[in-house]
Amino acid sequence: MDEKELEFAGAETAAPDLKKAKKAFSHLGFSLLAFFAVITVLQIAGNYLMTLPGMPATPLVQWLITYIVPLYVIGVPVTVLIMRKVPAERREPQSLRFGQLLKYMLMCLPIMYAGNIIGTLLSMMFTSGTSQNPLESVVMESSWIQAVVLAVLAPIFEEFIFRKQLIDRIGRYGEKTAIFFSALTFALFHGNLYQFFYAFGLGLLFAWIYTRTRKLRYSVILHMFVNFLGSVVAPWVVSQANLGDTAALTDAIANGNMGGAVIFGVYVLLLVGFSIAGLVLLIKNRKSFVLQPTAEQLPKGTGFKTSCLNAGVIVFTILCLGMFVFALFGAGLM
Repeated sequence: MDEKELEFAGAETAAPDLKKAKKAFSHLGFSLLAFFAVITVLQIAGNYLMTLPGMPATPLVQWLITYIVPLYVIGVPVTVLIMRKVPAERREPQSLRFGQLLKYMLMCLPIMYAGNIIGTLLSMMFTSGTSQNPLESVVMESSWIQAVVLAVLAPIFEEFIFRKQLIDRIGRYGEKTAIFFSALTFALFHGNLYQFFYAFGLGLLFAWIYTRTRKLRYSVILHMFVNFLGSVVAPWVVSQANLGDTAALTDAIANGNMGGAVIFGVYVLLLVGFSIAGLVLLIKNRKSFVLQPTAEQLPKGTGFKTSCLNAGVIVFTILCLGMFVFALFGAGLM
């Protein structure tokens, strides 16, 4: 099935209740705020537990106590329970061919790296070059549990919350509004400027694909692909090339051991080539990203005001922006 052939099985457009819609978005904003709060409290408690005598200091135990249990075992179920007050809407699912999924994978690359460059440049500009990407220390651990969490668990649960749970509940108010809201809250939830722009760009693509297909598997696969590149492949390539160790890199060059440098060079060439191909596909297929009318489509000009300018989303946004500031300047204030 071609993108242009993907049909939306929606109901006839009806006059929306703006007050009801705004209340729904506000409730979802407070739900995400609760998600953030529960995770933060449990992670603080988990970090404290890791300091207690006799606590095994293995990577598995640390990831379980400070990440897996707070986010996925407790945080996600609690958030879904809160969100259930806003009813979800069921729609007829559509399928993508494997070739289409591969095209979307390529499209992810230019979005990911362009967004990463923007976020990095702005972060360095705001801090006069003193800030550091908080994700670097995590992805460079190179443990099997880190790879499983970041490349498998995180995509599954993040797509479940920010695509399925959100879009199923707000899609009735307009596909454009739902896609934007899904991508914005997803990007804000990352809590730092480094990841904001590529998370927002990828969130738009993932949300559009889920809106068109109503099958979570596609956005999960794409999310896994992106995280696998960033958290597994890239750190491994850097470690092989000894880019983080100037002395080791100098010794390798002096001794003619260029294996790591070759791996890094091939990786960069492939990355640049596939990113260019993805950019071409984005431009070529831009007209296929169409939006269909929905059952309770918000009137033109009211989407942002209704979805974002409400108590729940405003408080959630303020909290996330506070995390942005702390990620940029927190180290210098402590």
